[in-house]
Amino acid sequence: MSDLQNYTENAPESKSTGFGRKLVRGLAVTSTALAIAAATAGGIAALQYRASTELQPLQHPPLAVTTLPVRMQDQYVTRTRYVGRLEPARQTSLAFELTGLVVSISVDEGTKVRAGDVIAHLDTDRLKADRRRLEARRRELEAERTLARLTLTRQSNLRRKGFSPQQSEDEATAGVARITAAIDQVTAQMDLVNIDIGKSVLTAPFDGVVGVRNIDDGSVITAGTPVVSLLETGKPQARIGLPPDVARSLDPGGHYQITTDAGPVSARMSSMRPDLQTATQTVPVLFDLDSSNGAAFQQIVTLNVETPVRERGTWLPLAALKEGHKGLWSVLVVAAQDGQTKIRTETVEVLHVEGEQAYVRGTLEASAQVVSKGGHRVVSGQLVALTGG
Repeated sequence: MSDLQNYTENAPESKSTGFGRKLVRGLAVTSTALAIAAATAGGIAALQYRASTELQPLQHPPLAVTTLPVRMQDQYVTRTRYVGRLEPARQTSLAFELTGLVVSISVDEGTKVRAGDVIAHLDTDRLKADRRRLEARRRELEAERTLARLTLTRQSNLRRKGFSPQQSEDEATAGVARITAAIDQVTAQMDLVNIDIGKSVLTAPFDGVVGVRNIDDGSVITAGTPVVSLLETGKPQARIGLPPDVARSLDPGGHYQITTDAGPVSARMSSMRPDLQTATQTVPVLFDLDSSNGAAFQQIVTLNVETPVRERGTWLPLAALKEGHKGLWSVLVVAAQDGQTKIRTETVEVLHVEGEQAYVRGTLEASAQVVSKGGHRVVSGQLVALTGG
């Protein structure tokens, strides 16, 4: 290369000199390309040799999947929640039977009372004055009756001696009877006054708690005006509307579980009304709760009704199901084939869902192992290894 360069540099300037210079340059480029090609071929050969000497990668082992055995059963139980309200077994608006002035009310809203406790008083001054008048009238009549009896005794003695006619004795007898009747009438009037005085005191008819207080001291009310409302606390009751077929399936007197905001409470079915509520198409059923458990009246409560459904199938986790066509679902099952463990697809129908479990029926066998986890990582026909449930 250096000789060629020296030659070209020292050669005389002529036409042949220009041609020679071009020839030399072409030979130089050609030799460079041949050198590069040779180097490349050598590198490829080296890589091929190196690759041939390295170990080939092993095949992937079967993918491990989690399975659970199919446990067939003849029925499943549905749990349906029905909503109702908690209410007192007895609730009343307490009122006086008389018209009068309210002189005192001894309770307030939320006050707990026992049967017989005084709620309020009416003014009884007029009634007591009328009773004193009647007592005086009765004493007067009793004095008259005493005199009439003495007169009758004298007339009877005179008639026996022949000094008095029968008519006089009869009149004396009638006089005693008339005065006795008048005394009885006054006594009855006094009883009425005493009854009114007793009704001027309003008492609690049962144990409970005072709800609304409508009247304050000093109010003049008419008969029947509500003073307070009283709610019985000893026997809380739940009123729940149920479909007629569900209501008929319950056991009268049986115990069921009702849930309040304070927790579950045991309750006994006490009665079922015969009428159908047209708005909801339900039958009101009453349950006596063993305890209110601190729950407030008129709150929402729920009744869980368990209904057995005879249908052969099995429970599977929702994670094991894959949506199929026309409402059907599929599950992946591990099956032995040609001495290997492979994935197979089975079709199932979902009958009931509860929480994270589904009750299904389909082409599953009782001894099948269903892929419960990782089903999205495998396909039908793939080799797998079992890890248990």
